[in-house]
Amino acid sequence: MTPPLASVPFEKLLDVASLRYRKSGITAWQFGRGKLRHDPLYRAVWERPELHRTGTLIDIGCGQGLILALFLAQQTLAPSSIEIPKLVGVETRPGIAQIARLAVSPPVEIISADIRHTPLPRSQTVLIFDVLHMMPAVDQESVLDAALTSLEVGGTLMLREADAAAGWRFRCVALANRLKALTRGYSSRDFHFRSKDEWLTVLERKGIQASAEPMSAGTPFGNVLFVGYKRPLAPGCSDRDEP
Repeated sequence: MTPPLASVPFEKLLDVASLRYRKSGITAWQFGRGKLRHDPLYRAVWERPELHRTGTLIDIGCGQGLILALFLAQQTLAPSSIEIPKLVGVETRPGIAQIARLAVSPPVEIISADIRHTPLPRSQTVLIFDVLHMMPAVDQESVLDAALTSLEVGGTLMLREADAAAGWRFRCVALANRLKALTRGYSSRDFHFRSKDEWLTVLERKGIQASAEPMSAGTPFGNVLFVGYKRPLAPGCSDRDEP
């Protein structure tokens, strides 16, 4: 079930959501506010009705939990407007997970674990934003499999990734990620990028009927948002038979 969207202006939501990060210091607050204001992903995803389905929403690689904080801001500004989903964030970096906990927990559950080895609750919506390209191809497959195991049939997957066929815009994404890896002390050698069509093929193989749209308006980056739905299993198949 998808309830109607609340009428709280997005600009007001982002201001209230970003204030939650003051507990972790000025840097976390400025990052959250800047990301919500300038990254086109957040407004675009927030305005999609699929995000607001009841049930459980899992944000894999949630970082500071910005999408999750938007839901809590909505609850603060319009407490009787709609029922928000049960919210779960997954973040493997302990320090970033702690920032998310300080900002949104409770009521949001923040899991600091590798989902390939940690069962997730059944969900109606799974978000994976700017995560998969930062790992080798085999790990991308494993993380997707774990995420989709938790997703109910008919549930929604929203995935943002760089489009490796986007020319100079892709090169901007790749350079930004490699610079981030250098400054934060981890290697970019295992990054694996795919084109938009390659991602659509992967999702189709895993039972996700998806569409793609550009998701980098106002930026130089070649990012794409994939929105897909988990298809029913073919007759006679079990979960273990899914590709």
